[in-house]
Amino acid sequence: MYHILCPVLFLLALSAPLFAVDKARTNVLFIIVDDLTTTLSCYGEPEVRTPNMDALAARGVKFEHAYCQFALCSPTRASFLTGCYPETTKVFALNKSFREALPNVVTMPELFQKAGYATGSIGKVFHGGGPVTKLDVQIGAALNLDSESFEEAKAANDPSDKPRPKTKGEGFNRTYAASSRPPSDFTDYKIASDAIATLDQFKSKPFFLAVGFIRPHSPYVAPKPFFISIDKTKLTLPPFYRQGGEDMQWMPKAALRPNNNCFRYANPTADEARDAMQAYLASTAFVDTQVGRVLTALKELQLDKNTILVLTGDHGYQLGDHGLWAKQTLFEGATHVPLIIAAPGVKPGVCAGLVEQVDIYPTVAALAGLKTPKTIQGRTLQPLLKDTMAKGKQIVFSTMVSTHTQLIGHSVRTDRFRYIEWDEGRGGQQLYDYETDPEELHNLANKPMQAERIARMKSRLAAHLKAVTFP
Repeated sequence: MYHILCPVLFLLALSAPLFAVDKARTNVLFIIVDDLTTTLSCYGEPEVRTPNMDALAARGVKFEHAYCQFALCSPTRASFLTGCYPETTKVFALNKSFREALPNVVTMPELFQKAGYATGSIGKVFHGGGPVTKLDVQIGAALNLDSESFEEAKAANDPSDKPRPKTKGEGFNRTYAASSRPPSDFTDYKIASDAIATLDQFKSKPFFLAVGFIRPHSPYVAPKPFFISIDKTKLTLPPFYRQGGEDMQWMPKAALRPNNNCFRYANPTADEARDAMQAYLASTAFVDTQVGRVLTALKELQLDKNTILVLTGDHGYQLGDHGLWAKQTLFEGATHVPLIIAAPGVKPGVCAGLVEQVDIYPTVAALAGLKTPKTIQGRTLQPLLKDTMAKGKQIVFSTMVSTHTQLIGHSVRTDRFRYIEWDEGRGGQQLYDYETDPEELHNLANKPMQAERIARMKSRLAAHLKAVTFP
């Protein structure tokens, strides 16, 4: 429909005010929540309270099987903001810019900027590697606010958690705490306020606004009421913390990072693990209220009916699975992300098909009627938005660099299996069947009966890498 009307709109623009044309264009509000895995009520987490993200899911399409391309902030953001896989962006670490490999690539906000939209970036959107683009409004995240709240809360709430013996990076073992400070003292509150002010500034013109919230990234800190709202006695710990633990003997060394974001010096007990899970969910519930503030402002400005809304986490997160409290793995927990898209003309629904975050860029561009750059490697999700029962991708891919062995790992995920190889298999292989083993307890890579399956998945991985890797 957009392409049919486009010439008409052009002719009208010759005689009508620019504002009349702008009103026909669709805005974009892209919300990114740092380190957010699928622990939302709408994704089946029973103990967390996320009414605002749940409401967004109810009015849009919730993708149940969306996956990131790299479970680390800078590489994943470089990927979905350029629409390219990590092998193309060459971003595998925090301090690398995709501009080195792709100096002329048009990022998602730049595409809208070139189309005449007002563009803004609030909070944590791009990450690391120096300036990558120049938008109309760019406001960073005041991280010192949460740092102050966390240090104060640690001293007040956890006097038993004494500093460890003096070592490099000395400090408290547990990076989570309930704060007595009000919501307005937190980083995400300020990010929401800046986003609301920017929406008001942009309200009379078409806009693209990206808003990046900080929590539940560690430290898991939030006002106390959000901790109280979660009954930690009802939280289910992963097998690693259950009676008998988890058999790790078939786990490749590269698959397990030796350090955690949440527990710095000593592995947690089962009670500490439950406390940490409560804190993560509390931080998630808190950021949900800030997402709600922004969505409420959008509605009050009467912009919600003409705005494409996208919400996702930048990657998943391990909450004790395999003893990990971190990202930077190729397990399901670290690569599985929430993805919700609501847009004019899109009916509510739930899509079970496989999709990737690299698909977000071409989807948003297509929904807005903009031509997708030739550099885009993802594909539009419009067919799934029109028919949520339609098939997604047959396979999705993720990449990782092991934090301690520095081996490069790749994951191939189908609707039932995940194959992982480190250093082309020399550093170890993993194969999991999610139909019979959803918690990834049984590595099938050494089973002779799986040899043919692994060969097929290796072949598909090789074809993918050949297609997306450039000198």
